[in-house]
Amino acid sequence: MNTSPESATNLLMSYEDGKSFALKGDVVKAREVLGPIVEFNPYHPAAYFLCLVEMKSGNLRNCEKLCETFLSRNTKHPGMRAIAAELHIKKQNYAAAKAEIDIALRANPTHQAAIRASDRLRALMRQQQTKKIVDRLATSGFGGIRKIGRIKNAERLQRIRPLQQWDDDPIEAKVAYFHHCADVQVALNSYVPELIDNAVEFGYCTWPRKIQGLIQGRSVLDVGCGFGGYAIGFLCAGATSYTGIDPAMKLDEKRMRNKRLRQWVPVNMSAREIMELVPAIELRQVSTRDILGEKQFDVICLHNVTEHLLQIESVFEDISKLLVRGGKVVFMHHNFFGWSGHHMQPHHPRLLDEQNPDHLKYCDWNHIKIMDHLPDDHYLNTNLNRIRIDDLKRIVNKHFKIEAWEHKYSSKAVLERLTPEVLESVIRVKSDLTAEELKTNAVYCVAEG
Repeated sequence: MNTSPESATNLLMSYEDGKSFALKGDVVKAREVLGPIVEFNPYHPAAYFLCLVEMKSGNLRNCEKLCETFLSRNTKHPGMRAIAAELHIKKQNYAAAKAEIDIALRANPTHQAAIRASDRLRALMRQQQTKKIVDRLATSGFGGIRKIGRIKNAERLQRIRPLQQWDDDPIEAKVAYFHHCADVQVALNSYVPELIDNAVEFGYCTWPRKIQGLIQGRSVLDVGCGFGGYAIGFLCAGATSYTGIDPAMKLDEKRMRNKRLRQWVPVNMSAREIMELVPAIELRQVSTRDILGEKQFDVICLHNVTEHLLQIESVFEDISKLLVRGGKVVFMHHNFFGWSGHHMQPHHPRLLDEQNPDHLKYCDWNHIKIMDHLPDDHYLNTNLNRIRIDDLKRIVNKHFKIEAWEHKYSSKAVLERLTPEVLESVIRVKSDLTAEELKTNAVYCVAEG
C-alpha cells in the first residue's frame, strides 16, 4: 500500500475512533477505521483492537492472521497473547493456550484478559480430566480388580469439588454425586449415570442444589413428588436416601416432565424400574397418612406442592409426626394470588396472547375476579386450595418453629402490569387482599420440628 506521509498521519489519527468502535463491539465500523491502519502498519496497536473485535464476532480466520503477524514483532504484548490463548482454547489445544497465557502473565501479571483466559483454561482442563475419570467409572466392571478400580475412580471424584452450578452440567452433577455422598461404596450401589444425565437435562437438580445445605447427609421425604423426578437430584446434593410419595404417582409410566421445556417426554425407565436399580430411592403411591408410624425422616420437602393440598392442615399434622425431632421442613409455595397463581396459561407476560380469550380470562390477576363464580369441577377448585399466605404461615407455626419465611416477588415484567387500575379492580372484588400478596409469586419456608 503506497501511502503519503500526510495520509499515514490521518490514518493514525483515526486510531482512537477505531479503538472505541472495537471496544463497543461494532465490527463493521472497527474494520472500516482500523483496517487501513493495519494494512499500512500490521504491527500498530490497531491490529490488537481489530483482532479483538474480530474474535468477539466469531471471525477466527481473520483474527488468527492478524494475531500471528502482530506477535512476530510484539512478542510480549499481553493482550494479543491472551487472544492467541483464546484461539487455541477454541481449538482445544490447551498446551499451546497455556504457553500463551504464561507469556502474557509474565509480561503483566494483572492483565485481566489473560487472567480470564487462564481461569477458563483451568476450568476446561479440570473438566477434561474429570470427564476421563467419569468415563472410566462408567466402563469399569463390578468384580475383582475392576471393582477396586471402580472404587478408586469414585474416590477420585469425591475429592473433586464440583462447580457451583453443577445442576447444569451432567459431568459436574456426577462429580457432585460422589463429592457430596457420605460413603463412596454405598453411593456406587446407587450410581446410574443415565439417570443423572436425565435429571440435569430435565431440570431436576436445581431445587436440590439450592437446598443442599439442608439435605446433605440426611434422609429425605419428598411429599407430592409427582413421578419422583427430583430423586436423583437429591442424591447428587448428598441426601443419604430419598423417599418420594404421591397418591397420584404412576409407578409403571415411562415418561417424565421436562421442566426446562415445560412438556412431557418419554424416558427409558419407569419409577418402579428406577427403584430396582437405585437402592437409595423409594417411590410410593401413597399419602402422608398412609405411612404414619413406619419411619421418620431428617428432612421433609414440598416443592410447589402446598398450593395443591386440599387437606393442607391434616397433611402438615402428618408431616410433624413423620419428622425426626429437630428435623427440617422445607417448601416452596406458589401463591394463588400472584400473577400466575392460577397454574393456567399464560405463566408469564412474555407468553401472553392478547387475542386468546382464555389467556385474558386468567392474566393480570383476573383469575381472582372469577374464582367464586367457577363450577365446582373447575381446576381452580379441584386442584388448588387457594390458601392465603398468612393462613399458610399460621398452619406451619402450629406444628413447627419457622426459621426462614421469604416472599419471592414476581419479575419486573409482571410487577409492571400491577397498575393502580388493576390493583383497584382486584381489591374491589376481594377487599382484604393487599398489594404485597398480589406481588408475591412464591414463599420459601424452612421450619424445624
